[in-house]
Amino acid sequence: MYSISVLVLGFIIFMIIYGRFMNVSGHISRRRMQLDNFRDQVEFRVKRLVIGTRQIQEDIALEREHLEELKEELTDMRDEI
Repeated sequence: MYSISVLVLGFIIFMIIYGRFMNVSGHISRRRMQLDNFRDQVEFRVKRLVIGTRQIQEDIALEREHLEELKEELTDMRDEI
């Protein structure tokens, strides 16, 4: 009788510890998935920012060239007058 009680009590303690372990493992894996998703979102946003920055720099370079052409036309017009 004593050994059966000890066996049942041991099994109950084992199940409690095992349940806690599985709960912690599930929490860790859930956090890991959240971290992976967050990292993917950050990488996507950074990639979009890099593309946008590159496009803005190209637009600025084109507009500078256009501005230089306008300056040359103005100086040419001023020289003609």
